[in-house]
Amino acid sequence: MGKKRQFIEEEVLDKVSNQFWKHGFFATKVDQLSDLTGLTKTSLYNAFGNKEALFLSAINFYVKNSLEEMANSLDEDMSLSKNLENLLNNTFLCDDKEELAYGCFLTNSILELNANELGLHAEVTQLCDMVAKKQLIFFANYVNKNKIVKDYSAQELTDHFMTFWQGLRVQSRNHDPKDKLKKSIQVYLKFIKSIELR
Repeated sequence: MGKKRQFIEEEVLDKVSNQFWKHGFFATKVDQLSDLTGLTKTSLYNAFGNKEALFLSAINFYVKNSLEEMANSLDEDMSLSKNLENLLNNTFLCDDKEELAYGCFLTNSILELNANELGLHAEVTQLCDMVAKKQLIFFANYVNKNKIVKDYSAQELTDHFMTFWQGLRVQSRNHDPKDKLKKSIQVYLKFIKSIELR
């Protein structure tokens, strides 16, 4: 019988994912993660595997939490524009989200890993595809219920949203002022309202 872990996995992954998110895969050292979590390198390796495996556990944790947070903020009984307004405002216009300055963990990792860590890059790309599929289900709900003009498919709306979302993440990382983000969101929502059917 294995020795019982003396830590809460979610708390450790929260700290680890924030470190990788803020500093990237290559700049993050296992010694730093050990200091951050209060666990020895041996304990981290025993629990999660090598640095690559620890990174994958961290980014999967980030995606799971991000999707849950997004799902909890959406209500299919509301209009598409209202749902997106709530989601975008709560994500990008709140004053208490320090992590916005980190950009998007997924996008950061795809760009960083593309040249030298092709295995990790493929794994992260799959996670990004999974997020897009979740978004596709969301938009398809409105398209299939004929709440959107027929000019746009669920896939097109998903691709448009994902591009816009990533753009906002980049603007946030560049510390663009909230007023600029707010205006961008307003223009996007104006488009969404123009294609809604009542």
